[in-house]
Amino acid sequence: MRSAVQADLAKYERALNRFFQISASQRKTKDREKILKILGVENTQEFLSMHIPLWEVRIDELLDPSCTDMLPISISHSYVNWVRGAIRLMPDGARVKVLSSKMKVTGLKKAILQLLSRMAEEAPSDFEVIDVQLVEKVHKDTLFTVRVTGGKEHSMYLSRFGCLGEYIHSGLPGLIGLPVLPVVYHLTPQGEEVLLKPKEEGVNIYLDEGITTSRILREWSWWLDGVARQDALGDCLGTALRFGHYVATPGKKVIMIDNIELFHLDDTDVRIFEPIYDFLPLKAYPDDKRKREDLQARMQAEYDKAYQDQMGIIVRDWGDIERYLIQMRRHIRTYTGEVFEKVLANVKARVFGKR
Repeated sequence: MRSAVQADLAKYERALNRFFQISASQRKTKDREKILKILGVENTQEFLSMHIPLWEVRIDELLDPSCTDMLPISISHSYVNWVRGAIRLMPDGARVKVLSSKMKVTGLKKAILQLLSRMAEEAPSDFEVIDVQLVEKVHKDTLFTVRVTGGKEHSMYLSRFGCLGEYIHSGLPGLIGLPVLPVVYHLTPQGEEVLLKPKEEGVNIYLDEGITTSRILREWSWWLDGVARQDALGDCLGTALRFGHYVATPGKKVIMIDNIELFHLDDTDVRIFEPIYDFLPLKAYPDDKRKREDLQARMQAEYDKAYQDQMGIIVRDWGDIERYLIQMRRHIRTYTGEVFEKVLANVKARVFGKR
């Protein structure tokens, strides 16, 4: 079965190479119909005639093997949902072939293998893409699944937004005993910044609507502890966003996801923040003020205790944190647009000012 899939992909890649040998100005609708047919799109005329501005050009951008983008339009564009919807209408196998064809030229294959080696006990030597989905987020992520030798499957995100922020953040939690997902930052030969990261498993504490009162009462203690400790680090780094960033994993750990906004360290920086000890009691007891206030008081006490304990660990291990930030100085300067020494001084002031 796999050899047939590989042969089908090889056939598409040969046709893709011929397609891109035609200059952009000389490509005709019939050329696109031909490559789409080989790709697996059945009604090519209907697909090409969608009422989306510059749609045929966007198809070329989607198919381009030197570009990692699976959604060839700005996320803020008024037609983004039209384009996303059109690509979702493609057969599943077509999206798989499109992403698979981008692996070699962009260096994605090597980066994915690097991430897999950090996720698995034994580093796989190869993989195949078996599913590709476009994710509706405030920034571009492609969710895809790979199958490695032996049959195990792993789902991961290909992100094209805030990559440096997440990469800088990823090396810090582990220095102070906090859980963190592995990530791989990759700069393609074509100059694109991308970030690869595993799909998180667990409950999104803020966003999952199925969290019941009984579950909150059963789980809140370790949720509070994990969130407080992640908040302590986030406050030192000036993490700006809060809602939807906390995931409680099946292993009873709390991880932070989408860590794209760092170093908001000035008092005038806008921050979005509803403490978990306010959010959970309101969710558990929306109509019972007495129970809500009692739970809020208990939660806040535990939160404050864990937060202060983690701040003590951060102060104790500041030397490791500082060395890591110095190693990242070039990336931090690029990310913030500020002099690195100023950023480092602001972080240090946060760390030692919160004792």
